[in-house]
Amino acid sequence: MSDFVVIDHLTRTFDQQIALDDISVSIPKGKIVALAGPDGAGKTTLIRLIAGLLLPTKGTLTVAGLDTVRQAEEIHALVGYMPQKFGLYEDLTVLENLVLYADLQGVVGEERQATFKRLFSF
Repeated sequence: MSDFVVIDHLTRTFDQQIALDDISVSIPKGKIVALAGPDGAGKTTLIRLIAGLLLPTKGTLTVAGLDTVRQAEEIHALVGYMPQKFGLYEDLTVLENLVLYADLQGVVGEERQATFKRLFSF
């Protein structure tokens, strides 16, 4: 069984605060893994790094053989992330939220129209 996630000497800091310090671990494909720990232990930071939403300060992280720094877009197609707090801005309409996230992800033109149509069909 091959490894789906490979973390090698991963460190993530925010300003001077160390969130994760020199972590190395492999997660095999097909296994369910849980993260447990107190608030501030780095669980959410690690998940966001695996999902390609944050960049490591040091070290490497691959998901399905894809590098989270150089191939984050490909990882986004494989890994879903639902934060504890809902990700939409409450003071924006649904359309305004879609436009915001499309702008952030560089989704434009016909791709934007098709994506919005698909999302509105939910």
